[in-house]
Amino acid sequence: MKNNQRILIVDDEKSILESLSILLEMDGYEVVTAQSANAAVKLLKTQVFNLIISDVRMPEMSGMDLIKLIKREYKESASSYGKIPVILMTAYSDVKIGIEAIKLGAFDYLTKPLDNEEFRIVIKNALDYFSVLDELSDLKKTGFLRGGIIGSSKAINSVLNDLNRVSKGFTTILLTGESGTGKELAARLIYEIYSKNSYDSKKIPFVPVNIAAIPDNLVESELFGYTKGTFTGAEIDKAGLIKYTDGGILFLDEIGDLPMHVQVKLLRILQEKTYRKLGSNKEEPLNVKIIAATNKDLPALISEGKFREDLYYRLNKINITMPPLREHKEDLPELIAYFIKKYSKSIVSVSQEVLAILTEYDYPGNIRELENIIERACIYCGGSDAGEEPLLNKDKEIVLDCLPDYILEKNKHDRKENFSSTVFKNIPDTDTRKADDIDINNYMADIAGIFEKLNKKYGKITLSDFIKEIEKYIVTDRIKKENSKLEAAKTLGLSLRSLRYILSKCDNGR
Repeated sequence: MKNNQRILIVDDEKSILESLSILLEMDGYEVVTAQSANAAVKLLKTQVFNLIISDVRMPEMSGMDLIKLIKREYKESASSYGKIPVILMTAYSDVKIGIEAIKLGAFDYLTKPLDNEEFRIVIKNALDYFSVLDELSDLKKTGFLRGGIIGSSKAINSVLNDLNRVSKGFTTILLTGESGTGKELAARLIYEIYSKNSYDSKKIPFVPVNIAAIPDNLVESELFGYTKGTFTGAEIDKAGLIKYTDGGILFLDEIGDLPMHVQVKLLRILQEKTYRKLGSNKEEPLNVKIIAATNKDLPALISEGKFREDLYYRLNKINITMPPLREHKEDLPELIAYFIKKYSKSIVSVSQEVLAILTEYDYPGNIRELENIIERACIYCGGSDAGEEPLLNKDKEIVLDCLPDYILEKNKHDRKENFSSTVFKNIPDTDTRKADDIDINNYMADIAGIFEKLNKKYGKITLSDFIKEIEKYIVTDRIKKENSKLEAAKTLGLSLRSLRYILSKCDNGR
């Protein structure tokens, strides 16, 4: 059956070209052959292919050099070379060659003599994965599948783009990013998309395993299972978690915590598609796709001898990094609204002051920390079963008193640092005291005196209103000097959003 997918095979041995051509043509592919890398380059300039299969060792130009040339052409021009998956073949079973091939961007590498069934599977996986590039325009029209991932920023849309692209056809995916950025949500979205594109989605299992939550001495038995009598207490045969994943997706969270001796067994699954139970001599076949996730620096662990380099490059075929929340704060309003709706029926939104403080905060715990903050605020602001009065204002908003103390203290500290640096360290030279001889306490006393005089003359003035006026004066004065709100914000150590907020507070208070 014809499927309109064109494959270019590159090998200096004519017999290999003929045998692979027959095999692929039987599966319905259109095949073009080249007996050298140079001949392949000429074909690439005039024809379009969906896949390249190349031998590693060839005269004039090797398969490795061919990949380098393809990637360089893609980087330096508008060529479509870089979108073509490349599978390398080698007659030498050398792990270093495989690692180098994947580093250079090969989709996979195979050892001659080729196993026909394995060869067919790898071909299909490569074509399935890269065929989604042609569907991107349709994807943008219909909208991304989002799973539970919230946000519309450029950073989040880029991640959703990548997740939607890779989920239809893959063997392994590595999700990286700080703790709390949503790596498990990403894994479940990949599963959702993959399932929708499967012929029988109801039978596809998804098995999440948090490696860090399992004691090191139990990881191997939990994953691979064991036979009766393997160790004290092993009274019956037990299937491991990967057995329940057969035909589906295994999600290995915190892969950086996987013990070294188990890493070897996982590598065998990726390479040979087989595994052994503890205490068994029998190799069992396994058809599983693996999504791994970590917040650790795996290359650093490799240099420390705590993670296998060959396993890393096998897992890292497709790498998607989840961005930290501080890099897409424009998603905060959407995230806050989502969490409020999740945890409260009475609260509508947050006050402007709360939004300003939440926007300035950097979230070392990322989205998970934001969720905890909003959940706590909903509890505190909404009252309790003990009969406590809710703290909501008339607009049913979360107010400052509902935020955790550590965020308020952090905000106060930042404001104090900013106040000291922008007020006391930028006193004009026209002052009677020299800048080098400034005594901050004297200026603080002057400010306190002004506050008292204003109170006597105009009646009760709150400290909050007084500080607002000082902030407004400094900000407006700096805007006049810089003739730009953006430059004023930079010189005062503020974000543009914070500067606008200071101005709006004063305007609203009048």
